[in-house]
Amino acid sequence: MTTAAPATSPVSVDYVNPVIQSAVDVFDKMLNCKAKRVDLKLKDSTAPLYELSAIIGVSGKATGTYVLSLSEKVAIEILNRMVGIEATGLDDDVCDAAGEILNMIAGQAKATLQKLELSISLPSMITGKNHEIRYPSDVRAICVLFESDMGPFAIEVGFAS
Repeated sequence: MTTAAPATSPVSVDYVNPVIQSAVDVFDKMLNCKAKRVDLKLKDSTAPLYELSAIIGVSGKATGTYVLSLSEKVAIEILNRMVGIEATGLDDDVCDAAGEILNMIAGQAKATLQKLELSISLPSMITGKNHEIRYPSDVRAICVLFESDMGPFAIEVGFAS
């Protein structure tokens, strides 16, 4: 029995660019952190790059998911820069801070997404090495890689039409 390859995500630049620009802006304004997009690639697996995933679902004209993928180091630094709390691991405060950053990114992109007839959900969090993110209709997600003075992070985007 032959297994079909996953479909490529039908994501257009209209769905990705507002989130990329919002991420750069939110990291700059809220975290005093310069973030720069360094690469864009199709994902080969359902595992995100890093051990913490903040996830926001998108619905409307298309169905999809935005994932902010953070290393423990970057997630802890986000909490520290947001509220001045020093954490030693991926605790509830770190997860809340990461979810709030993704919420701010999606919130800033919301006006553009609404023009595309898309609405966003509240963020959810998944932690742990090698966890999986399942995208709609088994599409291959697009991974946008960033470098920042806090460390690297990624935003993954997967949509079904």
